[in-house]
Amino acid sequence: MRMLFTERGASLIVLVIVIVAVGIMGAGVVSLMGVKQRSYPLQAQSYQALNLANAGIEFAIRYANDRYVNFGESTQDSLGSPKTVSLGSGNCGTFTIQYLGGADYTLTSLGICGNAQRTVKVKQFAGYAQGSGLILTEAVNSVYPPIQGCYTYCSGPSNQNVSVPLTNTYDRDIYIKYITVTLIPDQGSTNLVSGLYLEGVLVYDPGTDMTNPNYKRQGSDDYVCIPTPAGGCASPAVTPVKIPYAFNLNLRIPPGSFTQLLDFKSASIKGTYTVMFYYDFDTNYLNLQSATMTFAI
Repeated sequence: MRMLFTERGASLIVLVIVIVAVGIMGAGVVSLMGVKQRSYPLQAQSYQALNLANAGIEFAIRYANDRYVNFGESTQDSLGSPKTVSLGSGNCGTFTIQYLGGADYTLTSLGICGNAQRTVKVKQFAGYAQGSGLILTEAVNSVYPPIQGCYTYCSGPSNQNVSVPLTNTYDRDIYIKYITVTLIPDQGSTNLVSGLYLEGVLVYDPGTDMTNPNYKRQGSDDYVCIPTPAGGCASPAVTPVKIPYAFNLNLRIPPGSFTQLLDFKSASIKGTYTVMFYYDFDTNYLNLQSATMTFAI
């Protein structure tokens, strides 16, 4: 038997193939739309959870700043424990914020909506909560006391280190040009600075700054004398004392925390010390900034 293939028969085969292909594609589209429709609520919840996490960050900035300004609380005090805030009813509309601290001074915010959870982290949170600048670390994280070592009355002739924990909350390096120190004593008349330290490393020796009006040689040691309202330093000492006097310190401080030490010859002086740091973002010092630290011994 002979079989004849005509163009009409070939067209029919092609048509059948096209119909089958279109049917398969249609079924796939329908299935895809169904999956997408079923997953849409989760996507919407995820987006809402992210917005909630971001809202938590904004809330934390205002909350930490208000607690610091109005009650003197550090960030660690106010946000060291998890704090949950609800913005709506049901299972969608809450965020939990917590200050984790650490080397990066990190704050986390967890937004929750239904089954979706999104987390946002902010490093160098102090800069957001209290503004960029040079600030006492105590205002950021209370696990570091504002004064370490001899910060109550200490008698005896031995040198005493007073630690002033600071945080560079800028997102770039700063350079300290010099500092000034004043003293309002509760007793006695003067105090002597025998050195300036950065994390245990001597960065200023009064013996290299003998043109300083407040320079004082006592025995075989060099000091800088801190005047008080009653005087107490040899003429022509000035107040506040400037350290260094004859040159720039050019002390580079990267973002994060560091500890500045004032090494006192005698800590028999009980009183209030005010230290002003003068700094800029490079050693040209064309845009000089200042930050004031006050502490009591």
